[in-house]
Amino acid sequence: MSATPLRDAEPADPHFGLPLHLVEPTRAGLLWAYNAEHLQALHDYAAATLREHGGVRNSSMFSRLPQWMKLARHRVLLQRAVERLQKRLLQG
Repeated sequence: MSATPLRDAEPADPHFGLPLHLVEPTRAGLLWAYNAEHLQALHDYAAATLREHGGVRNSSMFSRLPQWMKLARHRVLLQRAVERLQKRLLQG
């Protein structure tokens, strides 16, 4: 049994192993989401002007995001990528 690192694999559902439909490549990295709620949470995170850190590290979805998504210089890039995915989701 060989394990493929997640970085080299296509984004897939962890339970069923099916490829994710909401995937958008950006110049900084690959953005993917499970559903509309996940997309909205990512959009809200990117739009936030103040990102407070809780006391416990690695305890939230946002603490586990890739570094490129956390950088202030990529906020607009992340927002636009999320908006493209939201548009694609609405189109069906």
